[in-house]
Amino acid sequence: MSTQQIQPPTAAPAAAPAEAGTPMLSRMVEGLSGRYRSIPVLLVLALIWVYFYSQNSAFLTSGNITTLTLQIVTTAILALGVVFVLLVGEIDLSSAMLSGVCATVTAQLAIKSEWPLWVAILGGVAVGVAFVGAEVLAIIFGVPSLIVTLGGMVILQGLLLVVLPPEFAINVAGTDYAKISSTYIPSGWSLALGAAGWLIFCATRYRTHRERESGTSPLVPVGVPALVSGVVIFGSIAVLSEGPGLPLPVLILVGMLLIAAYFTGRTRYGTHLYAVGGNREAAQRAGIPVSRMVIYSFLVLGVCAAVAGMVEASRLLAVSNSSGGGPLMLNAIAAAVVGGVSLFGGRGTVWAALLGALVIGSINNGVQLLGLSTEVQSFATGGVLILAVAIDVVITRGSLLPNRR
Repeated sequence: MSTQQIQPPTAAPAAAPAEAGTPMLSRMVEGLSGRYRSIPVLLVLALIWVYFYSQNSAFLTSGNITTLTLQIVTTAILALGVVFVLLVGEIDLSSAMLSGVCATVTAQLAIKSEWPLWVAILGGVAVGVAFVGAEVLAIIFGVPSLIVTLGGMVILQGLLLVVLPPEFAINVAGTDYAKISSTYIPSGWSLALGAAGWLIFCATRYRTHRERESGTSPLVPVGVPALVSGVVIFGSIAVLSEGPGLPLPVLILVGMLLIAAYFTGRTRYGTHLYAVGGNREAAQRAGIPVSRMVIYSFLVLGVCAAVAGMVEASRLLAVSNSSGGGPLMLNAIAAAVVGGVSLFGGRGTVWAALLGALVIGSINNGVQLLGLSTEVQSFATGGVLILAVAIDVVITRGSLLPNRR
């Protein structure tokens, strides 16, 4: 019986000081990888705006903000599609060129063949969905998405020359096609739509709170987000509606973001999407149709690419052999990653497309406003992208120190 009184030595007291900071670090990493992932992006965006405003007060005028918003719409819509692909742990390099091909097909049908615009738009979207459908079949077969979409980008460069007329350009000025970007929603209707969206958000937030934490006060979890969202929504509408009204492309972007936010955040599809990106093997063992989720993600990308190309063509009033080229693909990927979507899959929200596009677009707009060279724009965009990926790596491994091999 005396042996029961012997207390073996333990290292717990000595290890306690070393582990004292671990729970706090874990909570910080968990917060940055979850609900607070957008906070660093918002801080960076605020710093960018403060800097450019200090250099030129015209940066934050309503006219320049409207210009900035129209400049980022194409990137944000394309980045939204890229977000879906990144969430399942894949990558895409061809969607920018696909946007140019879809816009050209739509222009051919609407202007050259004189089809009704809505039929031409459906035709362009069908082309986008069909092409990514062919790509994703190769990916499901086992070919890496990097290689498939890289080859797809080269194919699309040739396909663009095929669908263009001999003069390699189609002018859409003065047509219904051009009205996509030149249409403005009156201030009254904009405020009504904003109020409806805000009320739906508040009601959804309150219902979620009652389902999860019915015994606590809704003041902080419901009231604070409602207040912040109200200021953002009505403030944005007030600024963007100072001129002729709210631009239709902005309304298209917001509508697509809201639909995507609903499906990724409040449906079984969204749960499966994050599960596949977080751990594909575990998701497959749990009975989640992994291949189907990858297919769905690429099909969403095809739709987003088509819409982005049409919006850009209507803004530029033409399609040509340069449609979908330039830095659009890089900016779309950078916007998704800078906005908080992990390159390793399973983390991020669809709002990352908007936040990242605002960061990238603000840099480009500010550099142009200050009359700086394009080299500065490239350096800044590349630096922000590398920093965002570095932060993602730190969050993924949960430590500032590199792993020892």
